[in-house]
Amino acid sequence: IKVFDYACVIRDVVDIHYPSIEMVSSSKISCVSWNSYHKSTLASSDYEGSVTVWDVSTGQRTKTFQEHEKRCWSVDFNDVDTRLIASGSDDARVKLWSLNMEHSVASLEAKANVCCVKFNPRSSCHLAFGSADHCVHYYDLRNMKEALCVFKGHRKAVSYVKFLNREDIVSASTDSQLKLWNINNSHCLRSFVSHINEKNFVGLATNGDYVACGSENNSLFVYYKGLSKQIFSFKFDAVRSVLEKDKKDEDVNEFVSAVCWRQHSNVVVAANSQGIIKY
Repeated sequence: IKVFDYACVIRDVVDIHYPSIEMVSSSKISCVSWNSYHKSTLASSDYEGSVTVWDVSTGQRTKTFQEHEKRCWSVDFNDVDTRLIASGSDDARVKLWSLNMEHSVASLEAKANVCCVKFNPRSSCHLAFGSADHCVHYYDLRNMKEALCVFKGHRKAVSYVKFLNREDIVSASTDSQLKLWNINNSHCLRSFVSHINEKNFVGLATNGDYVACGSENNSLFVYYKGLSKQIFSFKFDAVRSVLEKDKKDEDVNEFVSAVCWRQHSNVVVAANSQGIIKY
């Protein structure tokens, strides 16, 4: 995990930027999540199924949770109760952790691999997760026996789920669609269909009424929640070896793999499968 100083990156017009700190995991990292209150606290999930909490000011692990039995795809800090962490795994479980406890405090049993988890940003006890069963599941953690709502409509696994606000959810799937839902209505409100996503995790981020996601044509797409087509797209330059220099752009297998809105701004940061980060 490499942490960069945003102000330095923006200010210094150079081709190569160096991280302010670097943390090494024992396995491939699948997801990271910042704590909204403790600014130097970061959680990560990895391919061994571990959830690790880091102190970014020192670069040291402060806690490691190892109860998942398979690869852990997603981790998320709760914005209201900032001690609480959720994780989702190929073992078909969502686990809840507390910074104050050594073991999980609760576990949700899903019917298929859990690809993503996300807390409602305005609640300490409401959580959405996306699954390989093609559905988005929304739970009140005070009653984990049954979902409040199950959103059905995707044709393939749900790879990401994010909140636009306390009621609107957007989901991403490898059916090359984003879908908009409301927690009070199980029907899809809108589908977003301009990008390509058939096999990879391409990233998903929200900012008010706007949604950004990656695409398997090495592009970033931005949607407005009221329109099915993108309002903006940006293509990364293809990186080719000498042997690939004659390839067309569409023949290159690079894709945008992660996106993030800078808080309270119109800046989007995106990364692709070649390790290039742009803003």
